[in-house]
Amino acid sequence: MMGPQSIGSGSKTVHAIAIIIPAYNEAQTIAANLAVIRDAVNNIADTDFMLVVIDDGSRDNTAAIVRQLHNDDPRVQLLSMNRHYGKESAIAAGLQATRTFDAVVVMDSDLQHPPAMIAGMVAHWRNGARVVEAVKESRGNESFMRGTLARVFYRLFNYFTRLGINGHTDFKLLDREVVNACCDLPEHGRFFRGLIAWLGFETVQMPFDVPGSTRQRSAWGNGALFRYAIDSITSFTAFPLQIVSALGALTFMLSIVIGGMALADKLAGRAVDGFTTVILLILIIGSVLMFSVGLIGIYVGRIYDEVKRRPNFLINRHKSTLHD
Repeated sequence: MMGPQSIGSGSKTVHAIAIIIPAYNEAQTIAANLAVIRDAVNNIADTDFMLVVIDDGSRDNTAAIVRQLHNDDPRVQLLSMNRHYGKESAIAAGLQATRTFDAVVVMDSDLQHPPAMIAGMVAHWRNGARVVEAVKESRGNESFMRGTLARVFYRLFNYFTRLGINGHTDFKLLDREVVNACCDLPEHGRFFRGLIAWLGFETVQMPFDVPGSTRQRSAWGNGALFRYAIDSITSFTAFPLQIVSALGALTFMLSIVIGGMALADKLAGRAVDGFTTVILLILIIGSVLMFSVGLIGIYVGRIYDEVKRRPNFLINRHKSTLHD
């Protein structure tokens, strides 16, 4: 994909930085939000910015609006997906398309990632940081339930993977070396925040408070968030499979205890009233088996997705303005 290289001018170097902005059904707000982002980066010295909107198969006229903005300002580019693949695939497509830039910023299109932070990110990058990531200090107007579920997810992910991504967001600046390393990872199932943490490049964190979204409602339903959490954990660690072994050992020990008690009662000549115990054991063992089979099925499904080697995304080059 096209992308300018940094240009030396005397003692100055003008860095080429791309801003990747995944968008899905954002027709009502995309023009105004891109204007805010452009205003935030226009005054950053010695930097040439390009705004790359990744249209993730929007069903409204998001793509048409971005193409019109491109006609007015060539720094706004559109990369249009063939259909809706999801945010992770949109980010992957954007990184692949901009890997020749000196650095890449990834941010949401609804301004929940404050564009004013980009100047600070660029400053940290120029001082040597390979990754500059925005970390949430507060979750804005997010509901209590969703905030609680997010904290549970991060604790589980951190415990299972030991990566420590609590409060991390997709709002990051990545050096070209990091972008290339991320694009070269072969896996199909991706969790962007986790992958950047796993790569282990020198990182600077910038805390921020989440402002209110310009959307009337979240694009992510609870079901989608739950599937995203499961996919994120299972794509990074097989630790949950050890739960199956632990549950098997627990039920085995339980059966030994109950079996020993029943045998002792039998040898002592006491009547064994085991109906309730048998029912409880059947329920416990059946639940453990169903849980174990379900968990193993999730991992088998992930293996199936990986071995198919289908691409994470396909680009609609007729709609896109960013081409090879």
